[in-house]
Amino acid sequence: MTAPRPQAARPLVARSLVAIDGTDGSGKSHFALALAGAIGAAGRPAVVLHVDDFRVTTPFEPASAEDEAALYYDRYYDFGALAAALAAFREGPADGAVAVLEGVLVLRAQLPPETPLVVLEVSPAVARERILTRDRAKGRTPEEIARRIERRYWPAQTRYRAAFDPIARADLLVDNDDWTAPRVLRRAAGRFSPPVAAGLDRLLAPS
Repeated sequence: MTAPRPQAARPLVARSLVAIDGTDGSGKSHFALALAGAIGAAGRPAVVLHVDDFRVTTPFEPASAEDEAALYYDRYYDFGALAAALAAFREGPADGAVAVLEGVLVLRAQLPPETPLVVLEVSPAVARERILTRDRAKGRTPEEIARRIERRYWPAQTRYRAAFDPIARADLLVDNDDWTAPRVLRRAAGRFSPPVAAGLDRLLAPS
């Protein structure tokens, strides 16, 4: 009887990250979940990590508009804890897993320099409508949603973009006004690993 041929060991592949950035209402969660599914279909395990999972209870009342904007930007997210969680993920077994990190202000999370960055762009009108739909589902009133947009979300993005310039740093810039057909605006060559590149190709309409 012929002995069974031993199976070749699977090569060890380090874990990696890809970051999805954009304003509130740009469709980051939707895009990240779709990308993780597409990476999985390309043969690599993928998980989605959310900046929102690192929110900190922050007392906003009674605060002026300026103070509320500062509290939201400076204290609402624990980016130190997020950076530690990312480091723990990368130190896991060399199974080739990809973490898709999505959320606002992601460049504040001390990402490793090799992390590719996807930025989703949408018009202010589209972003506002998506925020209204999302936050109404959480039981917030239109007045409270408008307050959050004007006193937290928009000021935070203005400050963040001035400090980090995510659009200029994006390895992939996407028009996501129609999230059923995201469209490439700019894409850097060679910045995405083959499984992530294959996943993106499944999602993106040609420019």
